[in-house]
Amino acid sequence: MATQVRLPRTHHFRERAAERALRPEVEAFVLLFGCEQSTALATLLTIVERELPPDLQRSEIAKRARDWVFVVSPDGALITCYRKRDAWRNVRLAADHGRFRRNRRARG
Repeated sequence: MATQVRLPRTHHFRERAAERALRPEVEAFVLLFGCEQSTALATLLTIVERELPPDLQRSEIAKRARDWVFVVSPDGALITCYRKRDAWRNVRLAADHGRFRRNRRARG
């Protein structure tokens, strides 16, 4: 991946990423291509395969990344991460029915 996204990681995020065996390439992929859903207190970031560039939609990295959810604080720090089957559906249900913004961080 050409661009790498840098966000501050809390101690809690680093611990959970290690516990849950979050691979660095999956983390980078979610940060670069993840879709955001705002909630009242944070932003949830996850992969929506149909929103990926066509050449990445059925890639191995997309398959590995699609069940991950990252929680981002209002100040932009990664708070925690977890795996959830059908993550995007669960993220939408947890959010305040706002529209997602695709790849905001990738443009910076």
